[in-house]
Amino acid sequence: MKTGVLLLLLLSPAALAEDLKSEASLDRCLDGASTTLAMNQCYATANQAWDQEMNRQYTTLMKTLSGEPKSRLRAAQRAWLSYRDSWLEVSRSQLATQGTLGSVALSAQGLSLVRNQALMLQSLSKGSCANPDDC
Repeated sequence: MKTGVLLLLLLSPAALAEDLKSEASLDRCLDGASTTLAMNQCYATANQAWDQEMNRQYTTLMKTLSGEPKSRLRAAQRAWLSYRDSWLEVSRSQLATQGTLGSVALSAQGLSLVRNQALMLQSLSKGSCANPDDC
């Protein structure tokens, strides 16, 4: 998988290097996966890592915020969790007709959702990331 411009905009050089390493790790895992079960395991491992990062970013933000911003972040994260679950449910029903590769597509979607949310939370804690040196 190739990282997008958004990833470049949201991450510092050090964080970018780490994320590219994890993307490279996912790519290597997928390159070596010869079954859909193995591909799904690759995505599950990456999803777990990004979920931990998302939770770390959320916890960090919650410690730094107070009052209304903290309440809004909590509400936004709860809404996002509901959105993620709903999206994956509808995707699961649609992709079920696509055979075993449908499960791989679902795994990839789940990873994308969690990775993007982790990056969005990171951008909140870092401020403007239009210039990677700002983050």
